[in-house]
Amino acid sequence: MLSEIGARHRPAVLALALALAIMLASVGSMPPEHASAEHTGAEAERAAGEILDARDRANAAAEAMFDAESRLDTLTVELTAAEQRLGELEREVSVLRSGLADAAVRQFVGAGQAPLMLFSDVTRSNDGATARVYLGAATGSELIRADDFDAAIDELDHARNELEDRRSETVRAGEDFANLQATAEAEVLRLQQVEQERLQDAAVQHELERQRQARLEQERKEREQEQQRQAAAAAAQPASSPSRSSSASAGSSNSGGSSGASAAAPAPAPAAPAPAPPANAGSGMACPVAGPRGFSDTWGDPRSGGRRHEGVDMMSPGGTPLVAVESGSARFKANKLGGNAVWLQGSSGTRYYYAHLSAWEGSSRSVSKGEVIGYVGATGNTSANHLHFEVHPGGGVAVNPYPYVRSAC
Repeated sequence: MLSEIGARHRPAVLALALALAIMLASVGSMPPEHASAEHTGAEAERAAGEILDARDRANAAAEAMFDAESRLDTLTVELTAAEQRLGELEREVSVLRSGLADAAVRQFVGAGQAPLMLFSDVTRSNDGATARVYLGAATGSELIRADDFDAAIDELDHARNELEDRRSETVRAGEDFANLQATAEAEVLRLQQVEQERLQDAAVQHELERQRQARLEQERKEREQEQQRQAAAAAAQPASSPSRSSSASAGSSNSGGSSGASAAAPAPAPAAPAPAPPANAGSGMACPVAGPRGFSDTWGDPRSGGRRHEGVDMMSPGGTPLVAVESGSARFKANKLGGNAVWLQGSSGTRYYYAHLSAWEGSSRSVSKGEVIGYVGATGNTSANHLHFEVHPGGGVAVNPYPYVRSAC
């Protein structure tokens, strides 16, 4: 009986087995999920180009914003100095006024002619009229002090006008910065959307890296050509005027002669520049921002308090993960300027500094390359979500980190 049933259903079983085999074969031949057939060849090239264009726009917007921030910082410092100078002048005028008032009262009190303006506050009176009263009342040595007072009044008026101009300029700079910040943040968000739409495809990822490396190579060649031009210009400059340099040297060494006495002292040697990044800066390093970012070369830009910028600022939406650029030891610590910050002592000996984080990931520890250590924020001395990133080769002084992140990101 069982053999009859098996014989009767054998064709159906064989058909089912054949259908399953065909299904499995078709599944095995399907491409991986991330390798969409929509982006191959020219389409992948176009998608990668769109991503690079979006990155260029984000970088340009970030550069404009950080330039505006630098200008605003400079104006803020100048405004503070102008306010301090005005305060000093007001105190100086007050002292001069008090001395002249005493002398004028002593002179006129006997005649019953005490001028009422002498008893009014310099900040609430007509300064020019007050100065004229003192000049008319002064005699002898008091004329000198009256002249000083008159000059101080003029300087005070000038300082007040200058302060108002600086205040207006600082307000305008603040408005420009706010507008450019909004533009930069919008461009970074657009970049995020473009990358989310395009970078799911392995073919696009491969093409994007190819185009990015081609750009880096072109930039490297342009830098080498510029360095060669500068070296050639520097080599040609002394040869064009040997007599001038030799005569200057002879004059400076002949201290006993008249020519030596009249010769100008040699200019002081310029300060030694900070060490330049190596040619392979950033090779093998992970990008510190694991997400959309906009950045430019802001090395050396002025900052509040007379400081100079010793890092690169990388705009990114708040909460974007930050990763260790190489394996090493990460130490988390907060400070006034940097807010939530991370010092990463890399296994190579180079130290890296991350600032303005919204939060840390975990606590101080040993980390591997690419491990998340925190998130983009705006803590410390800033109002925009971004990463301030520094590179200290050998744990020493900072060098321009732009070539590092340009290569890695």
